[in-house]
Amino acid sequence: MERAVEDLATRATDGVEPGKVALAVLAPGSEGLREPLETALAAALARREQTVLPLRGSQLADAEGTARALGADLLLRVRASLGGSTLVLSGEVIPTRANFFLQRAPSARGAGARLVTATAPADEQLRALTAPARPDVGPIRLLPLVELPGRALAIAAGTTENGVRLATVTPAGVSLLDPRGVQLAFHPLPPPPPGPRVRDASAVISIGAFAGGRLAYAAAGWPEGEILSAASDELVHAAWIALAPASAATPIAAGGAGALFGGFVQGRGVLADLVSAFPDPGARPVSARELFAAAAAPRPGRVAYAVLGTDYSLRLLGPTLAPVPPDIPAVGAGFALADLDGDGEPELVASTATPGRSDRARVVRLGARADVAFESSDVEGAFVAGAAADLTGDGLDDAVLAAVLPGGGTRLWILTSDARAAW
Repeated sequence: MERAVEDLATRATDGVEPGKVALAVLAPGSEGLREPLETALAAALARREQTVLPLRGSQLADAEGTARALGADLLLRVRASLGGSTLVLSGEVIPTRANFFLQRAPSARGAGARLVTATAPADEQLRALTAPARPDVGPIRLLPLVELPGRALAIAAGTTENGVRLATVTPAGVSLLDPRGVQLAFHPLPPPPPGPRVRDASAVISIGAFAGGRLAYAAAGWPEGEILSAASDELVHAAWIALAPASAATPIAAGGAGALFGGFVQGRGVLADLVSAFPDPGARPVSARELFAAAAAPRPGRVAYAVLGTDYSLRLLGPTLAPVPPDIPAVGAGFALADLDGDGEPELVASTATPGRSDRARVVRLGARADVAFESSDVEGAFVAGAAADLTGDGLDDAVLAAVLPGGGTRLWILTSDARAAW
């Protein structure tokens, strides 16, 4: 931990003058790690002549607002996770010093927000700190959540500036939802670019630690993606993402091991066979294989990511993006990685590869043998997208699946093992 902390503190303070740094440390699912990590980071920042203001409890819900109220020059927000045997620290350095030119918008960010990361091997002592208490696990259930207008192209779940939220992309725009599916905000897509349109509408959306905001989306055929801030449960433009064809510039998934970047095939509504742990406009596809979508585990273990080919074969990846065999055949576009039972390893939530007017969801335990732990009865529509986060607050992941209905709308379903959940 000390090695990762020193590395992160060095990157966070590179070029930064001595001042006040508000420190917000999150370790979802590994609360035993949060306090010692905060202590170590505070000490490392103090050694670099920074005055540290730790944020805790309710202050973390609006860390940026609290940092400004305390007169901090910077906010360092750090999310810790354990991917297999590797400690991953993902940090966001956000300027919070009062800016004369932003007097009319005190909550607006100044320029210069950036992301910093650090990794280190996790020893036995650190793994003991990150071991969560096993919550009570009930039977897996698939429950209807909410019905939305329009056809969902992509869905995301995760922690925004105001807590756990859902986000969906339709051809009309981006919707921000609370964990029960109540719409909080809507952000229209920019006008379509001139020229030929992509035949099959497609999009990606992620909730993670992006420079300027917590939500990033992109639509096939558009020259730019967009990063949005969800502070105050409003969707506000933060930055544009230049989408070079078939390059790793687009956030395509985000989870506990960080964001995953890829890119659309030019003129097509599919992704290239290309994944990267960081934006890399110069990267190129490694094969002619094409992908429908990607997923990231909120609590990664041996498996951290998954990418679905257009042949409906799912490839599993570890925290370093190394393949985790075997591939899983016959997986539909509605899929997610979720640790439903709290054992430290995500399960695969998968829809049918060839649905008709109805579909099914199944839960597959990943390993040498892909054991099916749950299969739902038929539900109306076809699952086209999935995501995962702890939506019920029980310490276990839940999966959300978006089913496009025959009439054209979308119904969201939640797959959970929280016995208290009722929708």
